[in-house]
Amino acid sequence: MRSDRTLQNLSGRPGPVEFFLPREEGMDWAVVIPVRNRPDLLEKCLESLRKQQFPDGRGEVLICDDGSTEDLSAVVERFTPSLPNLSILRQPPKGPAAARNLGFRSSGAEIFVCLDSDVICAPNFLNSMVATLRSHPEWVAAEGSVLPQGNKSLLHDAPEGRGGAYVSGASAYRVEALVKVGGFDEAFPYPACEDIDLAARLLRIGRYGYVPGAIVYHPVRPISWRTFWNWRKFWKYVMILANRYGFLAFPGKHVGRFPRLRVALAAVLTSPGGRFLSGVKHLQRSPREGIWTCGFALFDIFCGICALADIFFKEVPPVRNYLLEKISHES
Repeated sequence: MRSDRTLQNLSGRPGPVEFFLPREEGMDWAVVIPVRNRPDLLEKCLESLRKQQFPDGRGEVLICDDGSTEDLSAVVERFTPSLPNLSILRQPPKGPAAARNLGFRSSGAEIFVCLDSDVICAPNFLNSMVATLRSHPEWVAAEGSVLPQGNKSLLHDAPEGRGGAYVSGASAYRVEALVKVGGFDEAFPYPACEDIDLAARLLRIGRYGYVPGAIVYHPVRPISWRTFWNWRKFWKYVMILANRYGFLAFPGKHVGRFPRLRVALAAVLTSPGGRFLSGVKHLQRSPREGIWTCGFALFDIFCGICALADIFFKEVPPVRNYLLEKISHES
């Protein structure tokens, strides 16, 4: 396994790392996996990656550790013999957007494939993504299919994408496009909206293609009161998207003349209201599921109210190029 590159600067001496993209040349493709703790899920992800047919050319797998408090080295070492040029990079906890940028800045690859640490790759996912992007020079990026693994009900949740969702946990990007738009926005510290923000900027310079046969599976997780309380923080970033690009959460959903007001209505009325109606419809089929869903919807209204201060008063940060600016990472 290569050394932990975030503990070296360009001269090889310990200390802060300062570099511009590209830092290493000669790689044709790279897999970037942001992770914070959860070594058991990372192990399953790497196991599915080990079974892939690797694309032509030189490649590498970069584990971008976003301030884990659990030791991931044993998992990484286990897969060192079977994954090409596997290495781990570390940074203080800044979020998955910053962790992916760390991977981009640390490699001179032509194509980057991003995976989340909790997904399972279907056979031929990696090769399909890289080969399809290579065969479509007009594409600046490509997304695969993200399918729930398990029982996705009203009381369970998992990311899902079948084209037009732009889930970064199953997307590939050309390095030229990433550099042009600035990479992921590190002002998005949570695993929410940062991939849509990047997609919005990429769509301005080219086509974001879809590879339906390139599939990853994301495990479903139960929804709880804490889930909705944590989700309230995401409305701030929905507001940023609305102000920057004029859409509500996803490209194509136009927000209108008053973006902050439209986001506020979605947080307090539209989103909880839709959930409440879904719960009512399920009352006869599954009373327990329907009752819990209606209760969560009412709590979601409260969470939306708590998010109003961020929606109406938080500033919209300027778009920066995180891949060309001079970056300093402390070890």
